[in-house]
Amino acid sequence: MITPVDVGPYRSALVIRYEDGVDDALLSALADATGLTFAYYGNGGFGGETLADVYADASGRTLLIEVAADEVGVKAVFVRAESADEAVAIRAVIGEHVQVWTEQTLRAQLEGTLSDAPWTLVALMMATGGAEPDPETADLLQRALGHGDGDVREAAEYARAVAAELVHAPVVMREAPRERPTGVLAPARPVEGEEDWVTVRPGIPNRAVPRPVVWVRLATDDAERAAVWAFTEDWNIAVVGRDTDGSGWKEAIYTTMDEETALHIVEHPALGTVVHTAVHGTHAEATAAALREALGGEILDGAPPGLERTARSPKADRPSGGRFRRSRSGRRRPR
Repeated sequence: MITPVDVGPYRSALVIRYEDGVDDALLSALADATGLTFAYYGNGGFGGETLADVYADASGRTLLIEVAADEVGVKAVFVRAESADEAVAIRAVIGEHVQVWTEQTLRAQLEGTLSDAPWTLVALMMATGGAEPDPETADLLQRALGHGDGDVREAAEYARAVAAELVHAPVVMREAPRERPTGVLAPARPVEGEEDWVTVRPGIPNRAVPRPVVWVRLATDDAERAAVWAFTEDWNIAVVGRDTDGSGWKEAIYTTMDEETALHIVEHPALGTVVHTAVHGTHAEATAAALREALGGEILDGAPPGLERTARSPKADRPSGGRFRRSRSGRRRPR
């Protein structure tokens, strides 16, 4: 069921690192410090560029919202509360739990350095939490919109669009069945748990790719080049690769529209500095050849040297690194 969420009138926000988020430890700390018990409510967004995971207290009107602008790699935690004191208390606990940036600190970073990091404007506007920005923030955004640098103007337009959507209440999907990998991403047998797609990482036999894999060692150390190639060839992003267990393993996965061919973009210190890709499915060999022609490199006879040293540690909490998801369009703009 899709539904807008009723919220308290007091708004606050803190920008956090993209790899951080709302977790059990934060929820427990909030319960201890404020007496508020938050539970997962649903996922959705604000009707535009951002995605949201919503947590609500027993009243349903005090919300903790993890908001991500995936396309530019910015994340914030929003607070919607019934009182100013409640919002301040929740914000204080968040600041003790993870590294945070406020509207004021981000604005200070940006003053005079817009050309160096223009996309920080998105973080700045997310730090308002959907509330009215400080006059100084509004002035900075206005100056960025008229900046002589086209990259700054593009970032400012995007930041303004994000800010405009965040003033609304989030709309969430509740009790929706979790989307399971299908087609070429499905393991040989169904796998229980949150991570249930195939992976080329050793040490996870129940999620091994159940078909031949063609490996390509690319002539680049920039994984974004492979992502851009997939994007321009109209592949879907299926798994956003992140180093979630601290090992350095990153595995972003793209699929063709018909889900018959998959491309895994792999990085790990044991594989050296260059990027490796693993392709499997109906058009694996043709895809490998196209990648080599576009980006340079070589098609390997088998798995790359060092792959076995990337095997998941038995103690790893999040084994493969990533999150299975589809955006509204099924695609994700490279950044």
